[in-house]
Amino acid sequence: MNLADLVGRIRRLEQLSRGLTRELALWKACNDPLLYLERRTYLGQIQNASNAVEAARAVLVKVRQRLENERSKQIAR
Repeated sequence: MNLADLVGRIRRLEQLSRGLTRELALWKACNDPLLYLERRTYLGQIQNASNAVEAARAVLVKVRQRLENERSKQIAR
């Protein structure tokens, strides 16, 4: 895996995060056929997934920053 692969993964995680956020907003705004506990469980799990995706994205962003800093230091030498 190289820096370009890492940037692609970060982009895909951003898209997934936006999709999960959109899913939450749509379900919260609609009149759905789920029972209360079903809806609560579903939305809770979507929120958990969204949090996990965002945490994973944040880790990769830090890795990308570290690699870019290391690269710039090597170029400066």
